[in-house]
Amino acid sequence: MERKEVERYRLSLFGRMVMGVAHEVDNHLSVVLGFSELVQLAAGNEEKVRSGGGKILAAGERIGAIIQQFSRHARPHDPVQEPFLPGELIPEILLFAKYDLGRNDVVVVPPEDVPRGILHADRRDLGLALLALLFNGAEAMSGRGGELSMRVAVDAEGWALTVADRGPGIPEGLGEKVFEEGFTTRTSPFNLGMGLPVARHLVGQAGGTVSIAPRAGGGCEAAIRVPVKARG
Repeated sequence: MERKEVERYRLSLFGRMVMGVAHEVDNHLSVVLGFSELVQLAAGNEEKVRSGGGKILAAGERIGAIIQQFSRHARPHDPVQEPFLPGELIPEILLFAKYDLGRNDVVVVPPEDVPRGILHADRRDLGLALLALLFNGAEAMSGRGGELSMRVAVDAEGWALTVADRGPGIPEGLGEKVFEEGFTTRTSPFNLGMGLPVARHLVGQAGGTVSIAPRAGGGCEAAIRVPVKARG
């Protein structure tokens, strides 16, 4: 797969999430505006002014962080191996993706616990691969809703990041076909048939694998597995 295909998918997916970012920014902006008014009204009360000023500063910093994180992940780049903490990456991408992921009565359940430790890969590419699995799972539950859950584990062999959905599962005989570029069983304009192929390609560049298997009780489990040490 050529890098330009990866970046085309990245821009398509992040373009889709713009509304989610706007939603998050609007939440914090309402704090900025609300407490700005309060500061004006309470100008004669030093304690209230100090408290309101602190809340304005915190909300403003949060707005800046959301926009900065989104821009960093959306920007095309040349891949580079780097050490990072999965425990920091996951909440970062969920912050601006949860609005879109949560449509159609889908409830995103973050991992209960993310082990401490360092993962070696391209941080933004692994984030994109994880987003691809999350959106694939959420779309599988469109029309029925349910929980889209995540798990993270690490052992001597490497990291495992799992996304489990409650969709209809993969039709018999299509287990590997879903990783072919352009293949999709859905009709939405957002479904380009590139999410799973891009995820497998990017994780493969880090020396890892992406697999999908049936889930007990219905649905699928998609797993990213990356070795502890970066591929040299």
